[in-house]
Amino acid sequence: MDVFFVISGYLITRIINREIAEGSFTFIRFYERRARRIFPALFAMLAATLIASYFLLLPSDYASTLRGALGTIFFSSNIVFWRDMSGGYFAATDAMLNPLLHTWSLAVEEQFYVFFPILLLLCLKYFRQHIVLIFIACAVVSLAGAALLVNSKSVAVFFLSPFRAWELLVGALLAANALPVIRSRVAREIASGVGLLAILAASFLYSDKTTFPGLTALAPVLGAAAIIHAGASGPSMAGRLLTLRPVVYIGLISYSLYLWHWPLIVLARYSMGMAPLTPYIPIFFALSLLLGSLSYHFIEQPFRRGSVVTRKVVFASSGAFAVLFGLISVGGLMSNGFAMRFDQAVVELDKARAPLIPYVECDERSPGEWCLLGNQNAVPGILLWGDSHMLAWAPALNESLTRQGANATFAPLSACPPFFGAENSAKLNCHSQNLAIKRYLLAHPEIQTVVMAAYWNTYFRNNGPLTIREGDKIVANGTDAARDAMHATLGWLRDNGRQVILIGPVPVYDKSVPFAQALEVATNSALLHSTAIEQRSKHGPFLSVVQSFRYEPWFRFLDPIQWMCSDECVVMKAGVPLYRDSHHLSVAGAMALEVDIGRGLASFTTARNELDKVVRASTANVTKEPSGKHD
Repeated sequence: MDVFFVISGYLITRIINREIAEGSFTFIRFYERRARRIFPALFAMLAATLIASYFLLLPSDYASTLRGALGTIFFSSNIVFWRDMSGGYFAATDAMLNPLLHTWSLAVEEQFYVFFPILLLLCLKYFRQHIVLIFIACAVVSLAGAALLVNSKSVAVFFLSPFRAWELLVGALLAANALPVIRSRVAREIASGVGLLAILAASFLYSDKTTFPGLTALAPVLGAAAIIHAGASGPSMAGRLLTLRPVVYIGLISYSLYLWHWPLIVLARYSMGMAPLTPYIPIFFALSLLLGSLSYHFIEQPFRRGSVVTRKVVFASSGAFAVLFGLISVGGLMSNGFAMRFDQAVVELDKARAPLIPYVECDERSPGEWCLLGNQNAVPGILLWGDSHMLAWAPALNESLTRQGANATFAPLSACPPFFGAENSAKLNCHSQNLAIKRYLLAHPEIQTVVMAAYWNTYFRNNGPLTIREGDKIVANGTDAARDAMHATLGWLRDNGRQVILIGPVPVYDKSVPFAQALEVATNSALLHSTAIEQRSKHGPFLSVVQSFRYEPWFRFLDPIQWMCSDECVVMKAGVPLYRDSHHLSVAGAMALEVDIGRGLASFTTARNELDKVVRASTANVTKEPSGKHD
């Protein structure tokens, strides 16, 4: 969407500038034109999506879609999705299951165009000589905010207008003639060619590991700006490519194509039990083109002609449809996504996808503010260290520790593996947090046992987020970095006299377990199946490291795969899901394995408690006043 933001900012600013120069600009005409352009195809897509979703989506996903619909008609869906998804691991919804997610960019544009014409008019009236500087200042502030917050507030930076405004302002700057015309044909060819390469590089080289947007968005944004400016200055090869009839036609239908492609993909995946769509990409591309073309010719075009539909009809029908979709959305939200469509068993399984998560308030705390689990009257002798999987084990660990009379310092940090010496591109504060763990252990020799748990599979992969540096040089990444970091961490703990309990991986799946279970019951199909052999194969690199420590006297390995998979892996017990997503145990799942966790803890904690008793007794005997009288 970054390229389209630039194009939109350029075109709208040119139109407003021209009309102001001609003395024909009015706000009512501007917003009438936006309504003719935006609403007819949007309302058609909303109607089709909500109808299809009614028959396909589970209650929680339909409720999320209805929230998106409500946000869409008031051009605030970007704010809705920001609120829904800002929880990260603990987000209220899955973005990939919302067929209206793509409307966030439309909301950003329309929010921008509420204020931009006013800013432009004020600048032309009072600051005409400084309009370029004002636009540059606004763009720099917007980009700087995005760059500063993209790591800590990535969801907000992605969705919210203040952090995206600079992309539209780049287009506005081009329309305001901020750059001189490119006179040289060679310079135009270089500018347009480099611009095209920048866009292609961002499209194919950026991945889910890329921090985006922020400064990384400069490549597609400046690339688009270079192509537009070169094209406005004169002919070029890239310009000729973009004027080919197929390319021009795609541009004409691009809005309708944008509206229809995402609902088509999401609803198709949903109906196929979230199976990969890769084999069907050509079919969906053709269907998207067909729907986009039909929407353009039979919905967009008639409403854009003022002779066919009057201004009064445009505003009245837009208001009526907005009220209609608003009422449907509110009604659906009040009935929890029209939950009466399904049996109660399906509804309960669906609810299990968004449970309350105990101890979530302990996540990402600073050193000194860490929580305590277990017997609160005992002195902490254990450190619980890991990512969100350690958080998922917390209910079972707390129960076992309390029963054994032990107390533990609880220091989880989501998306951060319990490794010393590795940097994590997905979580920049991992390194400092783990250094704090090391300092804590050095300062507290009474912590004799370290319990480690993590989403091991996500770190032990070739394209994983971990790297190890020596100075400025990366010496290991991906699986190699995870392997080296784990060896180094366990070696350091051994050398510093600590006992280690390593909680291995739970079986992991490619889709949310309660989601798949709900769909299984709703559609009478089988979507989940895994075996112990398959799960051990998935975790092979991690298990190979474990094997080299497994028989050390200071080391214990707890194997949830062995507990959960005699042959086929279990995902439900007594009708209750053991997971809250594809890889985190639910409270029920953790508590179902509490006895196993307790046995693992007891092998060290019992010995330590006995040692503590001996030490206390010895101390008491040494400090006890003699009972005999002195001469």
